[in-house]
This record gives sequence, C-alpha cells and structure tokens, in this order.
Amino acid sequence: MTLCYPSKQNFPKAGDTVSIHYVGTLVPSGQKFDSSRDRNIPFQTMIGIGQVIKGWDEGVPQLSLGQKAILTCTPDYAYGASGFPPVIPPNSTLRFEVELLKIN
Repeated sequence: MTLCYPSKQNFPKAGDTVSIHYVGTLVPSGQKFDSSRDRNIPFQTMIGIGQVIKGWDEGVPQLSLGQKAILTCTPDYAYGASGFPPVIPPNSTLRFEVELLKIN
C-alpha cells in the first residue's frame, strides 16, 4: 500500500460502513476496469468482514478519514484464479487508487 497523504487519526474498524472513491486498473497494462469517480457515486460497503476483496478488507482500515492510497492487490488478495469475468481476467494483480470519504 502506498499512502498519498499524511495520516490523520480517524480509522475505520471491522464492521464499519465506509464510503470510498476508487479507480481500479489492471497490472501491468494500466487498463481501467472500474471507477466510482467516473460514475460520481462513492462506493459504500462494510469493511473488514469479507464483503469486499481481501486487499480492501486489510488495506482500507489502515486509511484515515480523507486519506488517499494506492492498494496493489495480488491475485490472492483480489479475485484469484476465477477473476471477475468479463472485466477482470483470472490471476490478475489489481491496482486501486482509493480515497476514504466517510466512516459510518
């Protein structure tokens, strides 16, 4: 994980609902496969309880409110051998630019 801004002090905990803006790209091609920013609608989910990929469940709780980061998720932290057809091929490494907008 690469943090893009200095950390503050307000972190989400497992079970918190978070609002996140993200841009997802395939590694190494850089091809964008999804973006909440393009839709201008933040993604909302409960974090740390298995509702999202492992890379997000482990990475997002390290972000403080308002912080941006780059999460690079190897296949075992993303969609693994199945991928997410037709958008994400099997065994893909994914890169997400994420911004934590809101907790609960």
